[in-house]
Amino acid sequence: MKKPIEVLKQYWGYDAFRPLQPEIIESAISGRDTLALLPTGGGKSVCFQVPALCQEGMALVISPLIALMKDQVERLNQMGIAATYVNSAMPRWQIDQKLQGAMDGKYKFLYLAPERIQSEMFRLRLPKMKINFLVVDEAHCISQWGYDFRPSYLEISLIREVIPNIPVIALTASATPRVQKDIVEKLNMRDPARFAKSFRRDNLRYFVIEEENVAERILRIVQRTLGTGIIYARTRKLTEKIAEMISAKGISAAAYHGGMKNSQRSQIQQEWIEGKTRVIVATNAFGMGIDKPDVRFVVHHNLPFDLESYYQEAGRGGRDGNTALAIAFRSPVDIAEMKRWSRDKYPTWEQLNHHYHQLCNYFQVPNSGEDGEQHPLIMGELAPAVQIPALLLYNSLRLLHQEGEISFQEDADDFGYIQFAATPEDLLIYKQQHPSLAGLIDFMLRTLGGESYIQEVRFLPAFWAGKLEIGTDALQKQLERLAQHRIIFYQPPTGLPSIRFLRPRHLLNKKSMNWEKYQFLREQNERRLQEMLNYVHETEVCRSLMIQHYFGEVSHTPCGKCDVCIGRNKTKVTDGDYQQIQAAIISYVKSGAVTYRRVINEVREGTPAQREKVLRYLLDKEVVLSDMAGNLSLRQ
Repeated sequence: MKKPIEVLKQYWGYDAFRPLQPEIIESAISGRDTLALLPTGGGKSVCFQVPALCQEGMALVISPLIALMKDQVERLNQMGIAATYVNSAMPRWQIDQKLQGAMDGKYKFLYLAPERIQSEMFRLRLPKMKINFLVVDEAHCISQWGYDFRPSYLEISLIREVIPNIPVIALTASATPRVQKDIVEKLNMRDPARFAKSFRRDNLRYFVIEEENVAERILRIVQRTLGTGIIYARTRKLTEKIAEMISAKGISAAAYHGGMKNSQRSQIQQEWIEGKTRVIVATNAFGMGIDKPDVRFVVHHNLPFDLESYYQEAGRGGRDGNTALAIAFRSPVDIAEMKRWSRDKYPTWEQLNHHYHQLCNYFQVPNSGEDGEQHPLIMGELAPAVQIPALLLYNSLRLLHQEGEISFQEDADDFGYIQFAATPEDLLIYKQQHPSLAGLIDFMLRTLGGESYIQEVRFLPAFWAGKLEIGTDALQKQLERLAQHRIIFYQPPTGLPSIRFLRPRHLLNKKSMNWEKYQFLREQNERRLQEMLNYVHETEVCRSLMIQHYFGEVSHTPCGKCDVCIGRNKTKVTDGDYQQIQAAIISYVKSGAVTYRRVINEVREGTPAQREKVLRYLLDKEVVLSDMAGNLSLRQ
């Protein structure tokens, strides 16, 4: 068996693990069930990928997000590690081929969407797969107490019933004590080793700001803060508007949201990672799997709906250990909108029934037969056609997807995915028998190389069509023909978000859908929203401590850096002294271009420590402003 540090060096090129990774890996290799809580950017994937590569067999990884599965599989393939994934958006024959390959030992990692666990194709092959670890990524999804509960995660326990001795590695970035307890129980974990990195981030400065003109305030933050940053906004339209506003001031910025093609999102993300774009303005579609160390600010134009999401998103700042700002804006208008969105997240039973049958009518779903075909879905056209508000319809689609009624693919993916299924010898024979396809086959071999025999490769059909000097439709037909003849595995671009009905049309049943569970989830959703609102309205308790206490971590030491701590520290200066020091600082700043350090050293009122407390407070409240060069001025 290979040593973990050797595997890390061979594939990742690192000489040492991050904190807690060695202990988690050792626990897994010893065969013990392991629960790991590592905050965003803590290197969760290494904690199961290294143990799996140390041992014979294949890791079965349950993951809830198709985009994340594709991303991790692509990264592993680029490292020369055979990996693949299976989800409900794929045709049956392709799922069948991939599961057969997993059973034959072709892969070190099989990523599986939880909805596929109960499928007959998977259940028949599972006992014959040589699995070394069952990995549950985003493990909080199994808990009804969690913020992102997925009912399909409850099926994971079926895997343990079939292969009971397989060690489980459950990983999550954020889980309250109640959610941790639920993870252990629902996964039937036996005396698990638990590892949890502290939720405290000493280099993050948390601020909550009440501001009427949020966009203008964000612009000032971007202008006075060096380095790259992320701005989160709730809607696609708003991301584009803010990015345009920042770009108009000569600062490189780009919008990022789920309505873009995957290739466009990938390019925007890569340019930001490489530093070509300074600020990315995104919906919460951005960030999963991103590990950029030098993010200096994360700003929330709109509040997330729960502290788990806020902690994960804010935690994308300062991963290099240097100071980063985590700023959230609150406003009565935004909070009212949050409450409306939260209410609409769980449609009523009458609404769900109506939405389901309207969808069946629109897509002409029959009362009998097998899985339906995959339909492109344009929400801007569908919602008016079925006369349902887009937000309500979207949440019904998600609910129907979770219950296995439909497959709802949200990605607008213009990438195709391809892998050779035939041997080189069979390819040669096939080319001789089908000369019209020989040119495409030769092009694929030159472009993809030998790696495409052992792993799936992503490509842009439009680029290939240009190189081959044929139309994209003609290329599509040729690729489909090769796939039909089992020469390649091929997943065409979805092009648009899509929907597929997994069952014939029928009457929905409250009992089979466990409707009481959704009533419970609605209540949990409201509770988490209230916790988020409590956080942003708090004026006495350190924000870092509030986050730590929410996740069950016992701590009594304030961070001293958040807006609450700064405000409380200010009160340690007597009112009289504070007024005198403030007046002296304002008078000094008025005199001309001065720096932070000169104010501390040259103003005569108070001690240097008192002057620094008052000046930091004035800067945070924007009574005093700082430009990119560090010069101070009074806000006009």
